Amino acid sequence: MSQAAVIGILMFVLLIVMALIGIPIFVGMLVCSFVGFYAIGGFTMAVTQFTQAPFSIGASYTYAVLPLFVLVGTLAGVTGIAGGAFDSMQKWLGGARGGLLYALVGSNAVFGACSGISIAGNVVFGKIAMPQLERYQYDRKLSLGAIVGAGSLSSLIPPSVPIIMWCLLTNLSIGTALMYGLSVGIIMIVLLCVAIWVVIALFPGKVPKKGALGKVSMKEKVSSLRYLFPFVLVFALIVVGSLSGWFSSTVAGAVVSIVLIIFALFKKVPVKEIGYCIWDAAVMNAGIFPIIIAGTIFSRFVTVTRLADSLAGLISNAHIPAFAVFCIVVVFYILCGCVMDINSTIIITVPIVFPLLTGLGYNPFIVCVLLVMLCECAGMTPPIGMNVFAVSNALKIRASEIFAGVWPFFVLNLVAILIMALFPQLVEMIPHLMGLP
Repeated sequence: MSQAAVIGILMFVLLIVMALIGIPIFVGMLVCSFVGFYAIGGFTMAVTQFTQAPFSIGASYTYAVLPLFVLVGTLAGVTGIAGGAFDSMQKWLGGARGGLLYALVGSNAVFGACSGISIAGNVVFGKIAMPQLERYQYDRKLSLGAIVGAGSLSSLIPPSVPIIMWCLLTNLSIGTALMYGLSVGIIMIVLLCVAIWVVIALFPGKVPKKGALGKVSMKEKVSSLRYLFPFVLVFALIVVGSLSGWFSSTVAGAVVSIVLIIFALFKKVPVKEIGYCIWDAAVMNAGIFPIIIAGTIFSRFVTVTRLADSLAGLISNAHIPAFAVFCIVVVFYILCGCVMDINSTIIITVPIVFPLLTGLGYNPFIVCVLLVMLCECAGMTPPIGMNVFAVSNALKIRASEIFAGVWPFFVLNLVAILIMALFPQLVEMIPHLMGLP
């Protein structure tokens, strides 16, 4: 292993240590990058990288996509369309045994077409669905686990903010990656519903014997579909608009934001509240952007060290199967998720893990989506478990109680990730039908 690669390993270990002792992630990446560049190429290389990268990233038009889609999610929250989605799904699915849980999965999937962030789905549907689930005497732990587990769909269904962030860091096509996310999202919708059905079959006492709703007329069901129109419109503008070449993903974010602002005004949402949404999106982007800048500089440092190539060479010489390497990455991500948030995990690991796995023959878009999904899986693990704590804070419920109910969904996600890594054809089916690579 070269001297530069050894320096890369030392700086990566230092970065993990700094994160564990509470130093902000972006500060740790900047410090490790500067020290690493200085050790490899001296003061001139370090200064050159630190003066060029912030300007090139800040001046890039592409990065505007992130705050725009965050704005889409905040606007979706104030217009009340999440409640409408749950009401519609409840009318269609609530009559079946365990129907409210199926409605929870379906409405999360629909809401994902606007929110793009799992925590948003966790908080919104925690507040909307939990009172209904308690009213009809669903098992409390199962209900809380389903709320957290179904929320992860928002990070897969376009416009997924984590997938977009991953694409910005790796220069992948955002539109293509979102279609791979949609493919995995559809698979997970089916698996979540199957898992709920299995739990009900094995433990019938966890749900009421009859559906939450009585017989709902077809007229009421069809009428409730009007609540889904905003989601269909947003999804069509993002997916059809981007893939057809009408406009880029960045423009799609702007178009959808304008559409939702008009919809919010139509719903008589106060202009002041719309202004708060814009402010929240700006503040959230201000929190993420320093991490992106620091992550890009750290990625350049790792590229200079050729650390990923060195690790790939060691793996090749040791004849370790590609799937075994993927399993090691899975364990590493889960451990990171125990102590770090999802965004930080993505930023830190992308420079090493992404080229390593793609170098072993994995489809880069599948790597992107599965590792985003793995970060969501890590968000269910103690002691940090960002998704769990989001629901805990929203519902004023002890996190330990939610952790006790979420483990079946954690296992489901983990098994699904491993299966899709073994059989990537499952994920590639929809993108290939659309003519994507």
